[in-house]
Amino acid sequence: MLNLRCATHVAAAVAVLFVSASAAAQAQRGKAPIEPFIEEQLPPVVQVIGTEVDGPVFATAQGRTLYVWPENDQNDQGVRGEREGKPSCTDQVTRVTAGFHEPYPPNLIEADIESRPACATLWPPFYADADAKPVGKWTLVERPDGRKQWAYDNMAAYTSNLDKEPGDVLGSGRMHAAGDSGAKRKPIGPEADVPAQFEVVTIPLGRMLTTITGFSVYTWDRDGNNKSNCDDVCQQTFAPMLAHASAPKARGDWGVIERSPGVFQWTYRKKPLYTLQGEEQRGAFHGSDIPGWRNVYTQPAPSFPKGFTIQDAPGGQVLANAQGRTIYFYTCIDDSLDQQICDHPTHTQKYRQAICGNFDSKRCVEQFPYVVAEAGERSTSKIWAIKNINAETGRYVDEGTPGAQRVWTYRDRPVYYFFKDEIPGDTYGDSWGENNGWINGFHAFFTREEFRKQYLDTSGSGRR
Repeated sequence: MLNLRCATHVAAAVAVLFVSASAAAQAQRGKAPIEPFIEEQLPPVVQVIGTEVDGPVFATAQGRTLYVWPENDQNDQGVRGEREGKPSCTDQVTRVTAGFHEPYPPNLIEADIESRPACATLWPPFYADADAKPVGKWTLVERPDGRKQWAYDNMAAYTSNLDKEPGDVLGSGRMHAAGDSGAKRKPIGPEADVPAQFEVVTIPLGRMLTTITGFSVYTWDRDGNNKSNCDDVCQQTFAPMLAHASAPKARGDWGVIERSPGVFQWTYRKKPLYTLQGEEQRGAFHGSDIPGWRNVYTQPAPSFPKGFTIQDAPGGQVLANAQGRTIYFYTCIDDSLDQQICDHPTHTQKYRQAICGNFDSKRCVEQFPYVVAEAGERSTSKIWAIKNINAETGRYVDEGTPGAQRVWTYRDRPVYYFFKDEIPGDTYGDSWGENNGWINGFHAFFTREEFRKQYLDTSGSGRR
């Protein structure tokens, strides 16, 4: 049953983004911290850098985030994504559709074919020198043109033409992994340095700690440093996260306390850890609905723009403006063998305009208007930025260009409202588009979703 919070809990949920922690402070200054990770052998041309919301990622020597393109399924037309050891993203322009998106047939001419870029233009291969040697999980694969390319776990590695600065992870454009259609590129990084019973997942509120099976981990305000006050009555609701007697002693943020002779409990940053008894939904927030209990974040996400709010909505909680109007994002992946994303203003706008206005740009702006940034508003992070856009073309333009609007962007993509939403919590534009919006469409910016067995990206902190 949907459990919507009272106003005090909504405030508490927002407050996690404003915590005066060193990690959050560094992120707000534009320098993301490097979350602890498991060291591994790297080629001299690869480094690990911190990001605002994706944790540690592998990057080139110049700081460009590295991605892979794993296959996700097969159909009559072939594989979506790349096979291990078989890079297929080349300099050849894909001119026709693949027939992946039912009911559309294959061999239709792609949109804006005259300006359509080749796959390798959008995703430059991470080439290796002729004398490069494999190191650890880093291997070498041969491209169709005979050149060597670096690969991680035998998956060819690429950069993104959208990433401009170290710490950018703009290539995938992913916000909600659940339901995504097609084979999206994913950033790669080292495994999180957490005990074997835990993993770290990325959600809009930050890098959240869960059990290895994906269930949320909680702390209690009434506990002391390295001391649990959760008695027998408390344990009817919350179960201590027990550590094996052979578990390692304190290291970094991790430690154990002895609850009773021979019974040990994990602590994180000196706070004992628990799970919610009977919780069925992975990556959930039900425990933090109880006053004094909190989800655990290894790294909180940067604050939402000042004045944004979180509103209760059917299905969970959504991000909204100061008046409670729901905010939306747009996602798109085209029907081609190279599965190009089409959700960025530098990409063709034909797909978006087909969904938001039946190819009528004026109607598009009326139905899905941009979230305009007021004159005095400023961005305080890389992930939330303000850009100038031409509302008619959907393209970014320089400041001062006639007709330009200052709009808020998330991961370098504009965010929107929906014209039918009238009161706080309305989400009438959610899943507006093809295949419930996951092929090409709009989604409410959920910060908390109910009824999902798996919450957002639960693929861990390693190969994403």
